[in-house]
Amino acid sequence: MSQFSELLREHIHKKDITIKALAEKCGIDRTYLHKILKGERKVPNMAFVENICLQLMLSAEDKSRLIELYNISEMGEEVYNRRKQVSKIIHDMANTNMEEPDGLTFKTEVDIDTVPEISIYTDKRELRKNLQILICSDVQNGSDIQVIAQPTEFLTSLLSVAAEGSESTINHLFFFDNTTGEKSPAKYNLDIFPFICHLAQKHEKYEPLYYYESAAAYFNSTNIMPNIIITNNFIIRTDSDYCEGVIYKSQPMVGFYMRQFEKLRGKCTKLLDHAMDIFEYVYFWYDDNANFVGMDFQPCTMLCLTEDIYNAHALLPADAKEYIKQKLTMGKKALLEHKFINLFSEKGLAEFMATGEIFELPRNSYTYPTLAERKIMLQIMISLCESGTADYRIIKDDYFAVSKNLCINISDNTSLNIVARNNCFSDFSYLKISETSIVQASWDYFQYFISTDAVCSHEETIEILRSYL
Repeated sequence: MSQFSELLREHIHKKDITIKALAEKCGIDRTYLHKILKGERKVPNMAFVENICLQLMLSAEDKSRLIELYNISEMGEEVYNRRKQVSKIIHDMANTNMEEPDGLTFKTEVDIDTVPEISIYTDKRELRKNLQILICSDVQNGSDIQVIAQPTEFLTSLLSVAAEGSESTINHLFFFDNTTGEKSPAKYNLDIFPFICHLAQKHEKYEPLYYYESAAAYFNSTNIMPNIIITNNFIIRTDSDYCEGVIYKSQPMVGFYMRQFEKLRGKCTKLLDHAMDIFEYVYFWYDDNANFVGMDFQPCTMLCLTEDIYNAHALLPADAKEYIKQKLTMGKKALLEHKFINLFSEKGLAEFMATGEIFELPRNSYTYPTLAERKIMLQIMISLCESGTADYRIIKDDYFAVSKNLCINISDNTSLNIVARNNCFSDFSYLKISETSIVQASWDYFQYFISTDAVCSHEETIEILRSYL
């Protein structure tokens, strides 16, 4: 018997209703319901679950749990949990401002001559305080940071504060789980991915590199101080939770650990590419020769830009203007030759039609199209939808938080592209991630998400688009 069947049986018992009476209320055969409760028949669809909840007058909490168990029975617990995890990551990224202050705020200068050759810390607070003081001091004097450690919230805060306002490079080596068999490694990799992503969005000189390892084997190892941080003057080794550690001020030790660091780096793979500006982003986004799903607050307008509208509104030097035009032409061709699904909110559509502001571009790179031009672009969008050339789909805002801060594009199991914007839309962060487990988990989630009732159908979307003409 499934967990769904067990819980449904409990609710029926608590409501003191017979299976026969409930079946009649739901308009189904009593025998059919009996078999579902015994686990001999599958629940037909979500509408069935919704109807059962309605007839039993379940609370919002009880209904939510029953629907969750239905989804688990349909997808399998592993797939359900992975999709839920990806959904949470997207929600969290969408609601995170690039300009948010970090959790660590303490900084100070330090006289290196007063630092002992070896310092041992068994107090978490003292260790973390001195980590920050010494790393920040070296970074302020031009040091890069080398890290061998699994991403955590504390490490992200520490490195973010240390590198703030500096030109220092953070070279960060860590592992992704490559477990094979029944258990997928995706859960652990998705656990650490947000920390990596947060740093990469804030610091263009953050260079995450990964190797594959079994998470179970790593955490069961006898290495009691797995975290290593190297600066020009210090070697820092701590336990996995940054509660205890040792700090060495020794040039021979720095040299030794740097050699070991370089050996491991040679075995690692680059996790992501940064684009420094919109030109680079256009380059590596449109170079993917694959099916695409894009999600943003607004609909993608790049496919709808006519040459006349582009020429009239692009605020770029002549050579850059021509370069972007060529890349957009190539991009349109690539997207139109493959399956392109664009998810956006009706609020974003309404804002574009009301103002002409295009969130895909920094504000200083264009002037707003006129209302007449916006209607031309919308008509092109509708034509692309009706011909099946592109699939524009509206996300129902009451179900999924689409944010002005975030744009995600994922191409058919090959790359995940993330754009994070600040509040003023003057500073964008562009990332391209190609690691297999992250990309596949994201691609699977979007394929599933598009099939749910959280997204308007093709026909519903066209009807809404037409209403703005």
